[in-house]
Amino acid sequence: MTTGYPRFFVARVVHKLAMRLLEIHNAREGTVDGEEAGVGTSGGRLAMLLDTVRHADMCRRMLEEWCLVRTEGERIVDIGVYNVTWDGKITTVDSGEKLTQGGPPRKIGDEDIVLLSFPVELALDAKSLWQHTGFGISSRRATHWLDNAPFLSTATPQKSLSPPPDAARRVGQAKADIKERLATGNSSPTLTVSPSDVFLCPTGMTAIAETADAIKSLRQHTPDSPYRVAVFGFPYVDTYKVLSRVLGFVPTLYNSTLPSLDALEALLATTTIDALFTEFPGNPLLQSPDLTRLHALSRRHNFALVVDDTIGTYASLSLLRACDVLCTSLTKMFSGQCNVMGGAVTLSPASPFYGGLQGVLAARRAEVEGAWFWEDVLVMERNGRDFVERVRRASRNAEAVAGALRRSRVVREVYYPLGAETQGVYDEYRVEGGGYGYMLSVKFERLEQAVAFYDALDVAKGPSLGTNFTLCCAYTLLAHYKELEWAAEYGVVEDLVRISVGLEDREWLEERVRKALAAAEAVTNGAVVNGAVNGDGPKFSEI
Repeated sequence: MTTGYPRFFVARVVHKLAMRLLEIHNAREGTVDGEEAGVGTSGGRLAMLLDTVRHADMCRRMLEEWCLVRTEGERIVDIGVYNVTWDGKITTVDSGEKLTQGGPPRKIGDEDIVLLSFPVELALDAKSLWQHTGFGISSRRATHWLDNAPFLSTATPQKSLSPPPDAARRVGQAKADIKERLATGNSSPTLTVSPSDVFLCPTGMTAIAETADAIKSLRQHTPDSPYRVAVFGFPYVDTYKVLSRVLGFVPTLYNSTLPSLDALEALLATTTIDALFTEFPGNPLLQSPDLTRLHALSRRHNFALVVDDTIGTYASLSLLRACDVLCTSLTKMFSGQCNVMGGAVTLSPASPFYGGLQGVLAARRAEVEGAWFWEDVLVMERNGRDFVERVRRASRNAEAVAGALRRSRVVREVYYPLGAETQGVYDEYRVEGGGYGYMLSVKFERLEQAVAFYDALDVAKGPSLGTNFTLCCAYTLLAHYKELEWAAEYGVVEDLVRISVGLEDREWLEERVRKALAAAEAVTNGAVVNGAVNGDGPKFSEI
């Protein structure tokens, strides 16, 4: 592989631009000679490019804090934040100063970007921030700068990345169209959502980070009253980590079971929380939390209820009437094309937190929405035009795949909303014509059967979901490789196979599933799979 999923992998073109800007800055400051920079670093330093000064300053503060904790406060770390303009002006941004890009509004495509510079030994920490927050610039934006910025360009600009003459109008209309679809899709007979209640972000994780940061702004914390958050149901890996590691919430994680719900209610009798985050349904076990009871608890104990509906989507579910905020990754099925990133926050006008959150997010709207690169916006709007139709077609395909898997003698469990213990909860919020979603996970009777099925399933393999084409992954190994035992405690075992079902012809899909199941069923007691003998071989992660 030469690249990877954005956020999990810094695109090579983005890294190239970051290092180019860092070298220019260092040369101007006279801090390093080009011959001494070394391979991949500039003066023993690295850099990454972020979308706003405020986000860069958040990352700087976290890197400093993590270093202080690691060194017990003995080391001062040199972390720089620099605002870079289209014409090549690089300005130092001191921590604590006004955190907005200065100067007159920039033309579409010519907006400032922000350079975060750090010692090479902080590379893994910086990469974690890139992954958890989604604050990094897109590969399209990096390409646009390298090919077109006056102080960088050495080649003829690529016409495909040059903004059209009416770019501002087209981008504004595209954003308005996306907001209108989300507002209409999340409205219900008892709740009318306005496009002004929808806030767009460059990535889905940015949407979650902005929501959580806005919730923090609603009150002042004290040593006796820290920011606390509950996460209900096994969470997407970066949701939990952006809440705990980046934003400093004290998190409590609950499994999406009745005993865990009882435990949460017991906690709320003695402890105040600021918010509860959950997914409906959850990833990767597709359980549906009791949103009605969670909503009642949120009203009784005055905390914000935030739901990630990326997997469920408004094409299948009506959830905003039972929560305060919906966070959505538009990168997934809204786009479907696997070629652009985006996210959205939708506020419920009926929420008691509506006024406070609307005020904070509205004040940041121009900054955050302006950070979404113009061509990414146009691609997302175009991709999302047939969103509802695609979700429902993929859902019908997923139902067929789930049925075929459940009929196999080597399958222990299929995790899918239809037929799950929590189907009744899902049905409570299912809209007319809505299905049970496009994603499922499967647990086989034995590890070797999972390996055989995965290897034989002739579909695309990769670390994402919500693509128009069927995509399969060994989810736990991708998302929780360094914490397998912890994930297993919540039922997310290392040999779990997750399938995001696409729009292919039903017979095409079923034939591939049949062949993969036949391979799994051919594995007998004592069979050797890549050298691993049942019962005494290495783990799935070692095969």
